Amino acid sequence: MARIPKDYWERRSTQLMQRLERGTEKTIDSLIKAYEQATKNINKEISNIFKNYTKDDVLTKEQYKQLLTGKETDTYYKNLLKVINNNITDETIKKKLLAKYNAPAYSYRISRYEALQQNIDVELKKLANIEQDITKVRYVDTINEAYYHTMYDIQKGTGIGFSFAQIDNRTINMLLNEKWIDKQNFSQRIWDNSEKLGNYLQIQLTADTMSGKSIQRISSELASFMNVGLYNATRLVRTEVNHFANEGEMLSYEELDIEKYKFIATLDKVTCKHCAELDNKVFNVKDRQSRKKLSTFASK
Repeated sequence: MARIPKDYWERRSTQLMQRLERGTEKTIDSLIKAYEQATKNINKEISNIFKNYTKDDVLTKEQYKQLLTGKETDTYYKNLLKVINNNITDETIKKKLLAKYNAPAYSYRISRYEALQQNIDVELKKLANIEQDITKVRYVDTINEAYYHTMYDIQKGTGIGFSFAQIDNRTINMLLNEKWIDKQNFSQRIWDNSEKLGNYLQIQLTADTMSGKSIQRISSELASFMNVGLYNATRLVRTEVNHFANEGEMLSYEELDIEKYKFIATLDKVTCKHCAELDNKVFNVKDRQSRKKLSTFASK
């Protein structure tokens, strides 16, 4: 069999990455819309508080004291729990939120300010839930595209048709649940980032309100903080897509008992230094980073 030219594999690899990037951009567009909506919702909550306690755009010390001592109604709890039940689909997170915010309803009534912070927390959990749902779709598509596209390229390049196993849901879920960075899977990283952002926003809101900042200034700073959260989310998506694309390709190599592969990096201004250093190097499939044996493909 004739040797397949190097530029064939480079061209096919580039085409695959371009297809994945187009899908990734659509996912990022959805994330942008979700973060923009969450920012609007949080700003609305803050604005309502200011309107209830002052006619100006800042709170005096006395008004801030009233905000801290004014008690929220029982209706608030019913609405909060309804929001959690209707918007959080991750059962583990839902149970934690219900346990966290249901208990106080039977012991004491919290202040309006504490309620505001709870609303911010729940709004960010809603955002994280959306982020988890839309990115999961992208990652599943990425694994499938990388696997089947690689199989097609090998068949086309060699001119040999062959049968191969299909990827089943158990294999997909095993890859999605893999804790390959900081002992967390992609979902855990989303919720962890959400928790950090929520804690930061609540602390910053307290500092801004106590210092007498205007509602316009607080809203502007909130948008900046949320943009940082969006930046981290989009960076995570790009990293995860690259990871799952590699996993999909490796699955195809393992399925075909391919022993060696060459790392081909797209050398441009966004290529990381580490990837550039690996360009054109040959590796043994068996020597790649450890991963649980995925022997759950459907029958050929």
